[in-house]
Amino acid sequence: MLQTPPMPLSRLTIAIALAGAAYPVLATADETSQLTPMTIIGEAQTSTTELTESYQVDSSTSANGLTLSPRETPQSISFLTRQQMDDEAITSTTEAVNRLPGVSSTRLDGTRTSFSSRGYTIRNFQFDGQQSNTSGFWPFGDAEWDTAIYDRVEVVRGATGLMTGVGDPSATVNFVRKKPLDAPAASVTGAFGSWDRRRGVVDVSTPLDEAGKVGVRFVAAKDRSDSFMDDVENDRETLYGVIAAELTPDTELNIGVEYQRYNQDGAYLGVPLYYTDGTRTDFDQSVANNTEWANFFTENTRGFIDLTHHFSNGWQTKAAYSYGDANYGLTYNYRGGYVDRENGLLYYDSNRQSSTSSYLVDYRGDRTQKNLNLSAEGPFEFLGREHQLGFGYMQLKEEYEIYSRTPAGSVPALGNFTDRNDPALAEPQWGEWGLTDDTSTEQSAFYAVTRFSLADPVHLIIGARLTDWNIDQDYRGQRSYEYNDEFTPYAGLIVDITDNVTAYTSYTQIFNTQSERSPDGALLDPLEGTSVEVGVKAALFDDRADVSFAVFRSEQDNLAVEIPGVYVAGTTDQAYSESDGAVVEGFELEVAGEVAPGVNLSASYALVDAEDSDGTQLNTSYPRQQAKVYATWQLPGQWDRLTLGAGGTWQGDTYRDATTPTGTEKVGQGDVFLANAMARYRFNDHVSAQLNVSNLFDEEYYVQQGFYSQYLYGEPRTALMSVTYDF
Repeated sequence: MLQTPPMPLSRLTIAIALAGAAYPVLATADETSQLTPMTIIGEAQTSTTELTESYQVDSSTSANGLTLSPRETPQSISFLTRQQMDDEAITSTTEAVNRLPGVSSTRLDGTRTSFSSRGYTIRNFQFDGQQSNTSGFWPFGDAEWDTAIYDRVEVVRGATGLMTGVGDPSATVNFVRKKPLDAPAASVTGAFGSWDRRRGVVDVSTPLDEAGKVGVRFVAAKDRSDSFMDDVENDRETLYGVIAAELTPDTELNIGVEYQRYNQDGAYLGVPLYYTDGTRTDFDQSVANNTEWANFFTENTRGFIDLTHHFSNGWQTKAAYSYGDANYGLTYNYRGGYVDRENGLLYYDSNRQSSTSSYLVDYRGDRTQKNLNLSAEGPFEFLGREHQLGFGYMQLKEEYEIYSRTPAGSVPALGNFTDRNDPALAEPQWGEWGLTDDTSTEQSAFYAVTRFSLADPVHLIIGARLTDWNIDQDYRGQRSYEYNDEFTPYAGLIVDITDNVTAYTSYTQIFNTQSERSPDGALLDPLEGTSVEVGVKAALFDDRADVSFAVFRSEQDNLAVEIPGVYVAGTTDQAYSESDGAVVEGFELEVAGEVAPGVNLSASYALVDAEDSDGTQLNTSYPRQQAKVYATWQLPGQWDRLTLGAGGTWQGDTYRDATTPTGTEKVGQGDVFLANAMARYRFNDHVSAQLNVSNLFDEEYYVQQGFYSQYLYGEPRTALMSVTYDF
């Protein structure tokens, strides 16, 4: 069903106002960590981070389904904890994924961001461990949600086919939601910042009975801002509620729902890279390739329920189901081509004989996702030693329909690129709706994994998954894709060298369907190959910090590679070809935790080299090298109310092929370093204030160059001031 952009939620406005944060006063997602320490209902203390004030996580199931510590996991696994999100004022899922070690991004336009790890695009995203299909082709906003509802973000780098059904060797990102607390607690945050940003966050948790067996939690967030780009405004609203109940001493139930809406007025594209004479343009950072009436919106409602039972013999079973319904809309005027220096007109050739025309389009889409996960995990004895066994069944069903319409009459030639009053920029009268893409996907799988204790310091993990995958699509023709009984093996060996140092190696196969299309519109064949990793992990500083080093290699066929200047027939969508024999090699180094009293540190370095069978570099729009560091220091003694923080991100050079008026050339940029800083002061047990400054030295840089022969600037220096009251 076609839907128009939703109106602002009065419920959210009322909730924030009642809590004392006068909307539209702004807040960071910070300070929910300042809630009074309490036990989590329905979840072990070790698996939550918001109360620990730490950059560490004790355990996770993201890699292979077994509950293991980072040192027991034979893959690279990293975390962005609640404390770190608060310290760095990370408020969107795009910012969160970007901050993860070994992950980089390219913003394709105002509505789409592409993430990469280990030389490949990240396609695997989860919420509380349940898979969520995401598509860069039809963006349903999964990269723009608010982090106020999350306890942490996890990333497992390398192939995770055992748990996700796909062996893409990039990474899997898992967003873990907050759960209720066992005693009344609440916080309200209001803040304001650059570009007229205003934000409010309310976080309330309370038990419903004296015994603390039933608890509820509610989070509401509102975030509005202008932009350093002309005629661009962003508006994000979030509502989240969850009930956790102890049905019996051994049985736990969680039921929740989240609603997220994101709206961008002035939905923008990249700015043209070239003048018609072939020289580079140099527009001001404020120039945007958009119109005042352009708009992108998406809203997503997810409901979830999970039931966990613990047996007396150490086993536990879990059943989880989630249902998601999303709406999507994009109304815009695509303006491509090259700019004439004299009159600002856009042309498709250097002779200025082919004037570009506006490509005006209005999209609407609906998507539903259904997830079912059944699992069991526990110990067993064999040959006098205790081992672990886990197995389960997963099913994901997704359906989406995309409708579009174009102008009812003729479209005028596009005029002056920089003239905001050009008549060609006026919104047209739209024609009738037509079906553009109707796709349904179903994936089901069984998996089993065992952790054998071969000796006190040696553990072997072996597992396998059997997957069925069906895709039916009506996109410029009917197509069906079916992959049955796809077998994905997994193996890992862990050796404890000392009480604090562990060595490991792991192997898995790669299989992943792709959303990229060939010039005729057909989906590319699935990725196939192998992935191997070897590493060392250590717990240092009295186990308060985790250190890891990993070396990896993957070999892959059917990798999607852009065809410069070639688009899917009848569209402006980038077309791709398949590359066989792709090889990715590299290494990663990370440290996270409390490295000195009062000092939290997150630091990482990653190097990746991706080449095809001919030795040509692949995915060069993502950096080969990157480093990320952030540290906070709570001052000692009489200054202990003050916390200072600083850090930054560095990435190596990037480039890609771009189509010019006279041919093709490589465009890119050199090294980029962005520094950030923060200061937080707690006035008393209830009130604290925090200042965050991003891009401290106001570095001018690009977040994208060459996509459709256009470019986008990154955000200049910004500041965010927040005040939090803890009840």
